[in-house]
Amino acid sequence: MRFSILAIAAIVAAGAAAAQTPPPTAKQACRSSAMALCHDEAKSGDRAAIRACLIRNFEKVTPECQAAMKAAQAQEQAAKPDAPPPKP
Repeated sequence: MRFSILAIAAIVAAGAAAAQTPPPTAKQACRSSAMALCHDEAKSGDRAAIRACLIRNFEKVTPECQAAMKAAQAQEQAAKPDAPPPKP
């Protein structure tokens, strides 16, 4: 009986840990798209050029990459302080 309770607890703990796995970063999610669509930029290692290329090819990147790019953009927007209103 004791073994089965420990086994169940281990399975529950493993399931909870798997549920808390963070989503992939844009770099991880977009690696295959970058290699396929932005080979020269990826080969150069210029992150700004890779990002610009992925943005230009947004409709062609994988759904995972699109989601990661949208999440990264939302984080960037949230991190920016509000701009002052324009002067009249």
